[in-house]
Amino acid sequence: MLWATAHQIAAMLKVRVVILLPEGDTIAVRAGYPPDDTLVDADIAAARWAWEHNRPAGRGADTLPGAKRLYLPLRTGRMPIGVVGLDNDKQGPLLTPEQQRLLDALNDQAAVAIERTQLVADVDKAQLVAEADKLRSALLTSISHDLKTPLAGIMGAAGTLRDYPQAMTDGDRADLLGTIVDESERLNRFIANLLDMTRIESGAMQPTMSPHYVGDIVGSALRRADKILAKHTTRIEIPADLPMVKLDPVLFEQVLFNFLDNAAKYAPEGSLVLIRGLHRGGSILLEIIDEGPGIPAEDLERVFDSFHRVRKTDHVRAGTGLGLAICRGFVEALGGTIKAGNRTDRSGAVFTIQMPLNPQQVPERLQ
Repeated sequence: MLWATAHQIAAMLKVRVVILLPEGDTIAVRAGYPPDDTLVDADIAAARWAWEHNRPAGRGADTLPGAKRLYLPLRTGRMPIGVVGLDNDKQGPLLTPEQQRLLDALNDQAAVAIERTQLVADVDKAQLVAEADKLRSALLTSISHDLKTPLAGIMGAAGTLRDYPQAMTDGDRADLLGTIVDESERLNRFIANLLDMTRIESGAMQPTMSPHYVGDIVGSALRRADKILAKHTTRIEIPADLPMVKLDPVLFEQVLFNFLDNAAKYAPEGSLVLIRGLHRGGSILLEIIDEGPGIPAEDLERVFDSFHRVRKTDHVRAGTGLGLAICRGFVEALGGTIKAGNRTDRSGAVFTIQMPLNPQQVPERLQ
């Protein structure tokens, strides 16, 4: 927009143009026609004076006439919002009276357009600040509650082992040690989720992509989730001839692990967790299907939001509400899409990951 404005002024007045806008406590060149982003000291001083005093400076003006260009403030009814600098190779006055009137009209239009752009940017910045505050608040809530719970379990079990070693049987000691290990792993998962979410929010995600058979990654995720799925039945339905898909195996395994952890939380003990792979069109679909209560209609659109947790029943374990948000962030970083739904044959949730195949991987009849 600024370049177009500079070009319009230059074309209509037959001059060279630079536009300067505020940057911190000074102003800097933001556009020019022909492109020119360097100013000599005299021009910098004239442009800054025009900005600070809301009056012309530089060539042909009463103030700092030794500058190469004439600098005029861009202003709206509220305040000056920038400076436009003009020059040409002619001797004498830079602009005729008619050109001056035309420039005044162009400056007014440009100032209004720039102000609108800045207002939009200010609104976006305010929204980002509000979202950051919301995220910080949710993070503090998560740390103060969800992370404290496993820590309390670890401290309680360790304290009992320390204070009453002689009063316990071998079975009691084994149970307490098991509690320490389980709660430590749970705490580690919470912290890992917080760190993963930080990477996603900061844009620091750098996937290492290579072709993989998703069945291998599913098997690795199931081995990792073996303990949390110990009271569930799992089944894999992935064709051996499923095409390989380009992805980052570490990130994709974390996505699957988070889905399996979610199924273990919401699906009742003894129920089936099914992982099914499909080749449809130019994509690989991977479905994680459970036999839990399903996802309430009002949560279907929000289930992947950070710190959002679906309404729980009494048996559901606590969590940070980040697992599914991380799934979406990782899958989108890998170039795929993700959606949540409910089963139609019985109660239960269905999470579907869609990963596109490269054009050369898609059979000709499917392209």
